[in-house]
Amino acid sequence: MKRLHLTRIDALRAAIAGANGVGARAAALALFEAGGRRVLPAAVQRAVRGAVESEAARLVMGVGLLEQGASTAGRLLETTAARSVAVQGVRAAGRQLLRGVAASAGAGALVDGGIALVKAVRQVRRGTMTNREAAVHVAREAGTGAAATAAGTAAAALLVTLTGGVAVPAVFVVGAAASLGAKLGLEAWLSHRERGAIRAQLQTA
Repeated sequence: MKRLHLTRIDALRAAIAGANGVGARAAALALFEAGGRRVLPAAVQRAVRGAVESEAARLVMGVGLLEQGASTAGRLLETTAARSVAVQGVRAAGRQLLRGVAASAGAGALVDGGIALVKAVRQVRRGTMTNREAAVHVAREAGTGAAATAAGTAAAALLVTLTGGVAVPAVFVVGAAASLGAKLGLEAWLSHRERGAIRAQLQTA
């Protein structure tokens, strides 16, 4: 299998989303037991779990940058918080999920925004970027980083909520992959909007 070429920042962002997805697994299981199991037929649940776990195993083996993160995320289930959520009821589980998604968003904003800030400061000092351009760049990176990590964690939690006890590495990989996809999609969308805005300015000039 061809290895994916990810940057360190991509791997870090994906690991954050995957780890938070694993951290929310107990809460998602509580929601599954409370009613999520009735959304999809049991046969579909088993098919989805099998397919996701099989593909996740291949990805963990093929993507070295994610392998350590998946192993680390698995150990999160041994913490007191992860063990206790499942017995606290639906409301507590829902709050736990929201906190996990919010934590992912904050971490994603910090990671992408921090890296963007360092680069922007260098470019401003060199005179290749104005202060306004730097502020817009940092805000854009922080925003897409936050949205991407939050989307990854939410996708992992939703998978467990609808299909039940998905294996920990699979939950991690789903969160990580969804985060990567969301970041790429957001970047492509924003770039498309910027190109459209530039064309509109040229036409009205």
